[in-house]
Amino acid sequence: MRFPEMGIALRGSGAHILTYPSAFTASTGAAHWEALLKARAIETQCYVIAAAQTGQHNAKRASWGHAMVVDPWGTVIAQCSEGVSVVTAGIDLCFLEQVKTKMPIWNHRRFDLYRKISLDKNLHDQMPGEPYQFGQCIIKDAQVFYQTEYTFAFTNKRCVLPGHVLVAPKRCAKRLVDLSEEEIRDLFVTATSVQKVVERCYLATSSTICVQDGKDAGQTVEHVHVHIIPRKPGDFARNDDIYGALEMHDKQGSDREESEMFAEAVMLRRFFS
Repeated sequence: MRFPEMGIALRGSGAHILTYPSAFTASTGAAHWEALLKARAIETQCYVIAAAQTGQHNAKRASWGHAMVVDPWGTVIAQCSEGVSVVTAGIDLCFLEQVKTKMPIWNHRRFDLYRKISLDKNLHDQMPGEPYQFGQCIIKDAQVFYQTEYTFAFTNKRCVLPGHVLVAPKRCAKRLVDLSEEEIRDLFVTATSVQKVVERCYLATSSTICVQDGKDAGQTVEHVHVHIIPRKPGDFARNDDIYGALEMHDKQGSDREESEMFAEAVMLRRFFS
């Protein structure tokens, strides 16, 4: 409980109640026990339940005790007295939601400045050389030219036009509606960052940005992804012909050489370094 990261990660995973069974000595308990428990409750906006070892164990060691329950506002709503005892407290999830609404600190966190603490192994950065799962496909690390906490961008094996790249969430999800708000936000913020880079690299004046969200929309890889295609004047006789080309691009033709995709990723990666 001295380390807030685990409580924050649990809160981010949907926890309403945090428990801290502990055995504080009398000296550290008197100084830190209540302050730490209140801090964990306030920063996570969760109920905190802390059972505590109590009593004199030998001539040199005594435990502080004072087991307690703290509400999401940081108020101690139940606490054991000295010695062995038991207390109970009511858990009011409506009050918990009121606290979150009154002070929406979770919406104010700056995950654009620091990495989110998460228990989800799928949100961790890839180890160097480790492939990425993309629906039923595998994306080699050398194809990936940019990644954030939730999202990765990579070169495409079949391009409608030069510079056609893909941006996808790290977590395998078939549809946009399967993503969390944070994942959706990060996906499209990343897409705009990638758009700026590919337009610059390919001297484009515009971009076609498209999501084929589901099988009946033309999705062939069961993993939501954003197509980013840099555009130039006259690249199609009719501008909207690009959508027909996009529909057929992974059904006709052949895959690019890996060396070509890897070289393109190296070029694009420089712009994000």
